[in-house]
Amino acid sequence: MPTDIVFESSESFPSPGGTYRVAVSSQTYAPNEAVSQAVVSEPGGGSGLIAFDAPRVSMGFVWNGDEELIVRYPDDLPAPRIDATNSSFGPGGRARVLYEAVPRSAIRPLHWMREGRLRTVAEERLERGTLLTVEIDNQLQYSYSYYDVGEPDSSSERLRAQGLQGGGCTWEGIVYGLVALHTSDILEDLELDPEGDGLCVRSTNRAALMTVAQLVAAAKHDRTLLETAIERARLDGQLE
Repeated sequence: MPTDIVFESSESFPSPGGTYRVAVSSQTYAPNEAVSQAVVSEPGGGSGLIAFDAPRVSMGFVWNGDEELIVRYPDDLPAPRIDATNSSFGPGGRARVLYEAVPRSAIRPLHWMREGRLRTVAEERLERGTLLTVEIDNQLQYSYSYYDVGEPDSSSERLRAQGLQGGGCTWEGIVYGLVALHTSDILEDLELDPEGDGLCVRSTNRAALMTVAQLVAAAKHDRTLLETAIERARLDGQLE
């Protein structure tokens, strides 16, 4: 069934050096179904942080330099899940996030801007991950998402043992490495958007996303391929 989602965003707050910006993204699916998530953006991508099942949740942000961010959230909301997957951002997850629950009165209300409406046209389950066909402003676009942490054969613990974040930031690097090694001509067609637990890759080129999905599936079956992709991402500065 097609699904309509209304997207809104708060004003954003830049890091001191201007490398990153943080804002709250609010998505409303139905009158009683919504999510608000803190999101750090950077050139070429971004990272999703904590999230709440409510629309327009105001949060406070304090930057301690470019690579440490304090996120303050209302203490009257259900405690969010906080773990290694949403406590870092930046290339390879090298920047860290600290969380503080504070009274709602201590957080300045945010201003909200409507970004648009997205309509999900089709959802296709793949061997690894999901491919969505969406309509935005009457134009079709595509989105491939993969959440390795939820897989029965998740690689997250092994990746963390290597000093990696193990979630979306790590898989951003892995996908970059896979594509750079095997089909670098489609890199410019891809928008890599890591979240705490997983990775979303967007494109107007459906075939390019199917190639990404096939590479991810191959890497899950071939540990050597996975490690080679990690090495390539590190070599190119896409993973630390």
